[in-house]
Amino acid sequence: MKKIVIIEDHPVLISIYRNKFIAEGFQVEIASDGELGLELINQILPDLVVLDLAMPKLNGIEVLKMLRANPLFQSLPVIIFSDSAWKQQAWREGATVVLSKSIHSASQVVEAAHKALLSGESQDEENAAINEGFLTGASAFSVDATPGPQTDAQVLLVEDHHDVRSTIAAALDKSGFRVKGVSTHAAAVQEIESTDFDVILLNRLCPDGIGLSLSNKLRTLYPHKPIVMYSTAPLPITQEQRLQAGASAYLTAAEEILNPGPILLELINQAKTSLRHSESMDELLIA
Repeated sequence: MKKIVIIEDHPVLISIYRNKFIAEGFQVEIASDGELGLELINQILPDLVVLDLAMPKLNGIEVLKMLRANPLFQSLPVIIFSDSAWKQQAWREGATVVLSKSIHSASQVVEAAHKALLSGESQDEENAAINEGFLTGASAFSVDATPGPQTDAQVLLVEDHHDVRSTIAAALDKSGFRVKGVSTHAAAVQEIESTDFDVILLNRLCPDGIGLSLSNKLRTLYPHKPIVMYSTAPLPITQEQRLQAGASAYLTAAEEILNPGPILLELINQAKTSLRHSESMDELLIA
């Protein structure tokens, strides 16, 4: 079994990449910062490393330099998987393959790992061809989340990261949810104007705004609709902020974010019960 070290500080992405590599038969070890990553590499002598660049303590470039300066790791395959502006420098420092989180999926990272291991060492022409091929499209990857109670409710998912959006949507699909995924607030507003979604699920941060602002806007328009925010990074909000923005719930645990179906269904049912009660009260007042 090939050993792989993933150096990544994003908890939800860690869950996605670990599960995908394990499913492909790899032994996976995780480090959440550059220093821990170097310690782990020296300890277990992996067959391959997947490395983010924007990392705490030691960034990915520093980790890569130290690896290439060590004779033990000069030919160790290192896949850079990052959206950092340092990607060109990563090539110069000896990266085997450089992939972008915003373009490439977890399946494509695994495919790059298989090819890098087969080649045995860095080969610039082959790596360029691999990257060129990956730019043509994304491949789906499996999700092992346990499906919750079945439903046909419609969900609007607002998430700009491809892998996170795909994983959440696939988990919801297993429970029968009909999911429309968008990557920006502007696209979310456009979808809401044309479709009556049962629940809205949105990331705490998107490229064109923060979830608190969008939640507050949507709550004004839809007073009874469940709105759930989540954070894939340690970005807490206070209970007061959540309530002021009108969010029904705020998820931070990776297992809830990657499989939010049970929580969404409970909130949908609560909203329907509340709406029926409100309508009954209105009828009594009219009578």
